[in-house]
Amino acid sequence: MSGFLGSALSAAVIFSFVLAAGGLYILARRPRPERIKGILMIAVAGVTLVNVWLLSAPV
Repeated sequence: MSGFLGSALSAAVIFSFVLAAGGLYILARRPRPERIKGILMIAVAGVTLVNVWLLSAPV
């Protein structure tokens, strides 16, 4: 896979790990009402990784 699609998928994987790290930080350091945002950030990172996995799978 090369070109724009490969670059976009690589960026999506990197940003999903950054998003998951931010979600873990919010879960660990923020007050109770804001923890739901951390859970949602981790969920979005997981969905993004699954989407990248499905898009990069051979057909």
